[in-house]
Amino acid sequence: MALRNQISEEVSAWEDPVLGLNLRDSAENLKPGESQLLQNVEVYGSVRMRRGSHRINEVSLGDYPIRGGIMYYYGGASPQRKNVIAYHNRLSILSGAGVETVLASSLHDDADVFMVPWSITDKLYISNNADVLAEYDGNTGQFQTVVGSNIPTPRGFICPVNDRLLAITPDGIERTDPRVTNVWSHNSSWATLRPSQSGLFTTLHPVSLKSTDTIQAGALAFQEKSYYLIYGTDYGDDVTESAPPAGEDVKMQLLDGEVGTASPYSVCTVPGVGIFRFTTDANIYWIPEGGLVGRYIGDKLQSTVATLGINNVNFAALNQVWITYHDRMLMVGIPVRSNRYSTIQFWMDMYSLTQHPDRGAVWYGPMTNQSLSRAWHANRQGDNALYGGEGNAGEGAFVYRLRVNGRYSDAVGTADLPLQIEYMTPPKSAGTPSREKYLQAVHVDANSFTGHATIDILDLDGALATDVPLIPVTS
Repeated sequence: MALRNQISEEVSAWEDPVLGLNLRDSAENLKPGESQLLQNVEVYGSVRMRRGSHRINEVSLGDYPIRGGIMYYYGGASPQRKNVIAYHNRLSILSGAGVETVLASSLHDDADVFMVPWSITDKLYISNNADVLAEYDGNTGQFQTVVGSNIPTPRGFICPVNDRLLAITPDGIERTDPRVTNVWSHNSSWATLRPSQSGLFTTLHPVSLKSTDTIQAGALAFQEKSYYLIYGTDYGDDVTESAPPAGEDVKMQLLDGEVGTASPYSVCTVPGVGIFRFTTDANIYWIPEGGLVGRYIGDKLQSTVATLGINNVNFAALNQVWITYHDRMLMVGIPVRSNRYSTIQFWMDMYSLTQHPDRGAVWYGPMTNQSLSRAWHANRQGDNALYGGEGNAGEGAFVYRLRVNGRYSDAVGTADLPLQIEYMTPPKSAGTPSREKYLQAVHVDANSFTGHATIDILDLDGALATDVPLIPVTS
């Protein structure tokens, strides 16, 4: 028998947070399926604690932040891999057991390091805004400066396009001769690409241009407040000539003069979905696969509440924002307050975006505990792993394996910090916002392998009960 004025379970139940986090709207305006807080949460069938991390090297490599990292795949018919990291003045290989092999100890101290492989030479190319372009072929002792004509000191990532490398310099974007790295253009009247907007380029990123029956390689070039498309089929046989050779057809077109990036590590391609980047106005921009014009998708992370959002980024450290992709999640690392390394992350659900595009961008977070300066994935030769580099010099130079199955603590320096999940639903009017309710019981379905769960009960006026332990119901 139903009690008089009892609210039905159908309207009193909370929906799963399938629309993810919303830090922008007020609590009373959240939609069913949105959440006020999903701290250390990912929704995978149900609300779950995110996976934790463990350290690769048990002993610190020194009191330095990690400045670069890549899983370098090479070897052609005899495939090999090496986890290459950069910190202090060093470029090193770190084995799976945490053993370091130093390749170089003469890099510019504490510079941001950018590493890109090129399949044509089967080598890794290293730049850091301070030293001349260098290369590494996978063999110990074979790190060296590239020698030849007009070798640049690149700013940010270099970019392979067809049979060329492109690099940013203060003069503009330079290019190589075909299939070589020892001949570059230099402040050329035709081979050096220059922006139409004032300011330096910040980074380059490869892009595929698709038409009805062809796919053409190109590149996106970014400034802080704009981005351009570089495209063409003939980049010129000799880039040191004073005039362009017959047939040279490379062009650079301004795509948007208001939306760029100051965050080289934030430009990320998700296969089949598109290219993402963090903008200088503290938002996240998505160019869908097959297109060149995109849209903002980070509005719900613009916080108007106590929880820190992407608008709380340290604007003096925009170049330290990173974005990476792993296992159906786009992961965004944000340095907040005065930090120059990410202390919070937000994750975007790629499965939701592709299977339920009507939901829009679905975000989880903030993810706390970690202090990462870099994150890079390993996704070839049977790998499906994610690595991160410690950004806090006070914790020491450590490299971590991230999102480890079955692990619910984070390695931070020499410590292992337990993860704490916090899931805050929207206030529930149960269809009668003006009616006062008498809360008789709250039913929660939950599984826990360690620790204990508590519940806070709040309405729009504040807390009604806090830290109430969940009591198992037995039959």
